[in-house]
Amino acid sequence: TTERSMTQKSLEDLTVDEEKLNEEILYDSLNEYVQIGEQSGRLFPNEEFRDLSSDKSVLVVLLSQKARDELGMVETDWMSPSEINEDSGIKTGTVGPKVRELEEEGVIESDEEGNYRVPTPHLEIAREYIEEGEVDE
Repeated sequence: TTERSMTQKSLEDLTVDEEKLNEEILYDSLNEYVQIGEQSGRLFPNEEFRDLSSDKSVLVVLLSQKARDELGMVETDWMSPSEINEDSGIKTGTVGPKVRELEEEGVIESDEEGNYRVPTPHLEIAREYIEEGEVDE
């Protein structure tokens, strides 16, 4: 029975509080680039955000939407290209190709209405993309 209880213990050691983990990943991904208005939920990008490439800026905005959703500030973590444009200041003509590129690379997903989000299982991929710039195939 000792061997069995050791196996069981090690499997339990694999479990993690997903909510806490997701919060940590979101915080690590965003704290360098944006702040979120406590009352309005508006994004306040900083200088580092403005230095990001447009694909990384789009990703930071989508992650910020996920954070606002977790905080109960918005109804959904989905965003349209025009909403991404409003929050990021990136030209609408640039947002479209960037979200399609990020989707092709498996970082974000889209719905039938043409909205985008970072799915929860992809939070770590998104963080790595922002840090490194490229997703390993």
